[in-house]
Amino acid sequence: MSESNEKPDKILSKIKSMLHKAIINRHHGFHTPVFSNIDRNNNVTSRIVVLRNFDSDREILNFHTDFRSKKILEIDNNPLTFFVFYDFNEKIQLRITSTSIINHENNITLDAWNKTKLSSRKCYLAKKAPGLVSNVPNDSIPLHLVGKNPQKEESEAGYRNFVVIENKIKNIEWLYLSSLGHRRLSIELNGKKIKYKWLIP
Repeated sequence: MSESNEKPDKILSKIKSMLHKAIINRHHGFHTPVFSNIDRNNNVTSRIVVLRNFDSDREILNFHTDFRSKKILEIDNNPLTFFVFYDFNEKIQLRITSTSIINHENNITLDAWNKTKLSSRKCYLAKKAPGLVSNVPNDSIPLHLVGKNPQKEESEAGYRNFVVIENKIKNIEWLYLSSLGHRRLSIELNGKKIKYKWLIP
């Protein structure tokens, strides 16, 4: 099926379907997007994140991070953020502009924490904050947990470092790559008021 023949509302529906699938399928092209924010020096800083949830009704993308990470202060200072997704099989790229909200030790984080596997909880038991300088290659995980997961009771100590970043989508730029001709669509989201604009790829 040619994406170029799709109507804008159907393109948006497919985008939402792909994002939902990416939550449960770690092999999906959209499962690990690039997330960018603006630091205190007005530079763009980027990293790969794991897409943990997509609320299509509220148009919110979620990922998890460590409360001690530098990006927490950066996002708090400037909540304008960006995602880039790419699915090789579908030849679809999404560039998403969003506004981010930091959730720490609230109902949102508690619900997400209760669904988090022990292997993922282990990351939040690191003794030192992400990004700190180390004299040797080191992940700062307690030595007794090397090669194994913590017990559930022990893992609870990591909750204080656990954050859910909610990212409210403001705009999606959809790009479809095809030998028959690329197509690019801007989708501005504002509740039920959706504005579509075709762009030159």
